[in-house]
Amino acid sequence: MKRNKGIIYFIGLLCGGIMLCSQTFSVYANSAQTHWEGVDSSGAIITEENSPIVVEKEILTFDIQEFPSNHYNEVEEFLAYSGKVTAEYSFYNPADYAVTAKMRFPFGNAPDYVHIIDEHNLVYDWYPYNTDTEKYDITINGEVIDKTVRHSLTYPYAQFDLKEDMTLLSDGYMEDDFYYPEQSVTKYTYQISGVDLGEYYAANVAFDVSADMKDTAVYFQEQSGGHTQKNGDMRISAWVEGNEQTITLYAIGKPFPSAPKWKFYENGGVEDKEEIKGQATLQNMETITFLDFALADWHEEIGVSQTDWYNVVFAEVKEDATHYNHPIVDLERYKQEYKGYLMRWYEYEITLEPGERIVNTMIAPIYPSINGRHEPTVYGYKYLLSPAKTWKEFGELEIRINTPYFLTENSIEEFTKTDDGYYLKLDGLPENELEFTLCSSKNPVYAIMPGRDYYPTRMILSIAAGVVLLSVGIIVYVKVRRREK
Repeated sequence: MKRNKGIIYFIGLLCGGIMLCSQTFSVYANSAQTHWEGVDSSGAIITEENSPIVVEKEILTFDIQEFPSNHYNEVEEFLAYSGKVTAEYSFYNPADYAVTAKMRFPFGNAPDYVHIIDEHNLVYDWYPYNTDTEKYDITINGEVIDKTVRHSLTYPYAQFDLKEDMTLLSDGYMEDDFYYPEQSVTKYTYQISGVDLGEYYAANVAFDVSADMKDTAVYFQEQSGGHTQKNGDMRISAWVEGNEQTITLYAIGKPFPSAPKWKFYENGGVEDKEEIKGQATLQNMETITFLDFALADWHEEIGVSQTDWYNVVFAEVKEDATHYNHPIVDLERYKQEYKGYLMRWYEYEITLEPGERIVNTMIAPIYPSINGRHEPTVYGYKYLLSPAKTWKEFGELEIRINTPYFLTENSIEEFTKTDDGYYLKLDGLPENELEFTLCSSKNPVYAIMPGRDYYPTRMILSIAAGVVLLSVGIIVYVKVRRREK
């Protein structure tokens, strides 16, 4: 009976220890996305250097009466989202001559949660690209003025850089010694046949691009993978989903000196030992310009001008050449379904007579990051104040956050609570950018969520408690055994 009692104690404590330890790691099951990126906004930027215009005062107002969803089922649902930021500038021209200035107001790319998701949880379309700005105006002294929405190259999660990002906007087509509108581009169209697709009805097609190619950049429209070979060449590959499929290859600059040697591989493979039979037959070869190439996926309904779209492609192929150090360019992201990579700007003009003062007001949508790792969810907002330092002078700054929610964190001085939300007045610009978080609770808790997020403290305590229980179980069992002997 004593032996049975000791064993029972041991088994009980052993189970308790295992349960506590297993609690720690259960968070990895059923992984799900818990964080969505938002969009940074910035203040008005004057494009002319040495302009005499000064900012006497800015009133920055965030109207946040609701939080966005992490997905939308209908375009109308997304467009009904009302979060916005209003920047009201009091400008003064101290000069004895009239000043006309071109203004640019960057308000970010599309956040990663604005694509539309159907009832099967599949992404099937992006929202109409600029329709969320059509409900907002830019005014001078209360009168609506014309504005243009411009676009430039950006990357998700990239930090806005005033000098770098401003250079990516141009009123004409950009060019350098290699990429320019009239540059020759050779387009090759191949048809696939004779491929044994196997039980998965799929295979890979690939060819090697020499690392020594200096006068040609290569774009493989269907490319799905790239693998560096031992000799430094790049093997670029694509999925084969059936015979009679066509694939398209572009040589920017000089054409290929010899026909590409296409090879076929087992499903998912690109190694020589995985090669299978197949044939890629050249169906058509034509010469176009780089301008034609850059605008191939452009159409008016996108809501981006031809000039901006061309310049985005131009900037991307240059970036690819620098990043990969190889003659391969990747432009798939700039087809219509990848418009989240385009930075959006308001562009407009203001004119001030000698000694004139005007009030210029801009309204733009604002999209926070969504942090579902907290309970309740926390929403993060970022507004870049540093670009305003480019003005000759900058006076007072008032910041108003009109919201029913709690301000849980902010990056500058303490805000005053008001009936409508929060308020802060500063003499000049702060050193930091404005970042703040809102939540429906005053004290959100970092919660264990499905996926790879967990409480480090809770994990440590759970493991420690499990180890203690296991140790106690072993000690009890040993003592009982000794008494029996």
